Amino acid sequence: GRDSERFKPGAKQSFILSAGRLWDEAKNVERVAGIAHELPWPVFVAGDLQGRSLRKQCRWLGRLSESEIQRWFATASIYALPALYEPFGYTPLEAALSGCALVLGDIESLREVWGDAAVFVDPNDSRALKDELVELIKNDKLRRNMAQRARERALEFTSERMGENYFTTYSELLIDSGATYEQEKFAQCA
Repeated sequence: GRDSERFKPGAKQSFILSAGRLWDEAKNVERVAGIAHELPWPVFVAGDLQGRSLRKQCRWLGRLSESEIQRWFATASIYALPALYEPFGYTPLEAALSGCALVLGDIESLREVWGDAAVFVDPNDSRALKDELVELIKNDKLRRNMAQRARERALEFTSERMGENYFTTYSELLIDSGATYEQEKFAQCA
């Protein structure tokens, strides 16, 4: 979860943002960078390269502090992460809380999290990625609608809810194993 007070929408500008561990091929940020020159809006990419290079068609922001990335998310209209693998995705969550329309890799975990609150593309299909981004750029109503859906969905992922879910899961595991909290506490003290 993330604190929705820390990530808020601002005055949206005409650009696409992508962010993450750029050296991690699973994030697939290179695919976004690879089509940047074909898009009507500029593409900004944030993250640590760790020896990798990005195509010159996009604008690399480097590694940003939390307050810096919050400002970028607040003003970005679209967030793109065509991930090949992503168990949950904190950057899409932060982008959604900030009012960005999401374009994500069409993988089971991201579909489970975002449902109809994101646009999904085959993470291996640059043409599909370009087409979906161009559609969102050209269609203001669709882009605003998708951004609103993403924000509403993101507001469900609070730190409190995450903590409660972890507590519930661990409690169920203890019950299923036949242990109780008191037995575990006693065993640790003995």
